Amino acid sequence: MDSPFLLAATVALVVGCFVGWAFAFGSAQRRVEESETLRQRERTEAERAMARLQRELEEVQGKAKDLTEVFQILPDLVRQMFSARGRRGVGTVTLKLLDQLFRPDQAATFVVSRPRDDGPLDDDLLSREGKRLVLVAGRGLPANLGPRFEVDFGQGHLGYVAEHPLPMDRSDFDGLPRTAKQALAGTPNGLRPDLVVPIEYESDLLGVFLVGGPKLRQDEAKRLLKMVADLTAVALVYLTRLRAVEESAEVDGLTGLFNKSALLNRLGDEIHLAERQSLPLSLLMLDIDHFKNYNDSNGHLEGDEVLKQMGRLFKRAIREDDLAARYGGEEFVILYPGAPKEVAERLAEQLRRAVAAHNFPNGASQPLGQVTISGGVATFPEDALSAVELLRAADQSLYEAKAAGRNRIVRAVPAFLT
Repeated sequence: MDSPFLLAATVALVVGCFVGWAFAFGSAQRRVEESETLRQRERTEAERAMARLQRELEEVQGKAKDLTEVFQILPDLVRQMFSARGRRGVGTVTLKLLDQLFRPDQAATFVVSRPRDDGPLDDDLLSREGKRLVLVAGRGLPANLGPRFEVDFGQGHLGYVAEHPLPMDRSDFDGLPRTAKQALAGTPNGLRPDLVVPIEYESDLLGVFLVGGPKLRQDEAKRLLKMVADLTAVALVYLTRLRAVEESAEVDGLTGLFNKSALLNRLGDEIHLAERQSLPLSLLMLDIDHFKNYNDSNGHLEGDEVLKQMGRLFKRAIREDDLAARYGGEEFVILYPGAPKEVAERLAEQLRRAVAAHNFPNGASQPLGQVTISGGVATFPEDALSAVELLRAADQSLYEAKAAGRNRIVRAVPAFLT
């Protein structure tokens, strides 16, 4: 009994196992096929994920390498920035930094031009109402954006950022309301405001950076440019304060302009800088026409008043990084760093017209019916290769202006043309 029962049980078990194995085999086969399909999908997804991860790793590594390069070039450029003379010098250094960071098609540094605190003047030629951005350094800009190009606050992309000091790129500008976008139409043709960042110090706007067509570090451009702007702001404030301290010991007490000693020191430095950077340096030497007659007719106190007002006129007229000095008596010198002769002659002519239009006391009693100036313009290295030669060339042109009837500006002629 036990043996047949055991045999039947064994047979049933074997049959059951076989049937179960058969079903299991079929299911396993299906599971193998499904598993293989799933594994194939997983392999595909894994390969895609790995590819994405690889790209991200490469991007992170690239950014880390980029940032390492950034911090390698910053120290030297920051030193140059803090040793620059005035805002134009800082702007030139920052252009180098922007070029190394972004390799842009265009880059520019604009600074804020504010009315000076020298009191009101009665001539319209030198009046400056409101705030403006003035171009101090640029690369790759349209031909119509020359030195001292100005943009009013609220005009175009640059003016918009000046009024609303926030770092902005193309997407930010595109996202502005329609009414705000109307102001952007004032941007000069050919200018590419892909990135515009304010230069601020303690909520005081000092200027604006523009970068157009950056080729490097595009994802980090806004953050990096803001960092450069912050460094530039500190440098500008430092130089402004340093300049005020230095000027206190180098200023002529009567006119408020630099004295002769300060002029000669600065002239030597500017010639060295112009030679190193292959830039022009122009110099205007001028004096007051018939000033001896004025003193003889009106007295020396009245003559001193003319000198004081002349000093105020000159300070209002010159550019941020120009220098005006009293050379001696009624003779003055103005340096125009970075200005070719044509630009210097135009600036000198504007100054001459402003002086002629100014209502000096007793000006009608002068031989020309008004207080006027005559001047001569010379340029390094076109007319001279040293400070002494440059002063001599400008002085010779001044002599020619006076011989030609006064109240005029004469430009020096290079020696090889005479």
